[in-house]
Amino acid sequence: MVLLGRLLSGALIASGLMAAIFLCAVLIFKVQISNLAGFAGVAICFALMTAGFGLLVAAFGKTPEAARGIASFATLILVMLGGAWVPSFIFPVWMQQLTLAVPTRWAVDGLDAVTWRGLGLDAAAQSMAVQLAFALLFTGLAVWKFQRDQDR
Repeated sequence: MVLLGRLLSGALIASGLMAAIFLCAVLIFKVQISNLAGFAGVAICFALMTAGFGLLVAAFGKTPEAARGIASFATLILVMLGGAWVPSFIFPVWMQQLTLAVPTRWAVDGLDAVTWRGLGLDAAAQSMAVQLAFALLFTGLAVWKFQRDQDR
């Protein structure tokens, strides 16, 4: 129950941040969201994936300082490989294929679909499904690690 509470609170915070960031993008930079349901779906799935990843980092970090270091390093790598700094279509072909195993790549692609590319919910659906799969994987691994450590 505690882990579920942490997961949901983390996802709620991440969703709120995403909403605030895109509100500024819409108001200041005139970003257009072509499909609100697709955007909300991608944002919620991203929030769940992010919260699951946070639980995973907490499970494997022995101390708060170690967890913070792991989180900082992993976040930088995930953002870089996910295409948030440089669009993934600029990467060499082999790296584009490699980044399909990176959850942030799917988030960026989903958000790109419902903003810049002007596509609908169907274009965001694959991004949402992959992010949910990563959320389940990360959360499952975190729960397993916490249970294993508790049994010791």
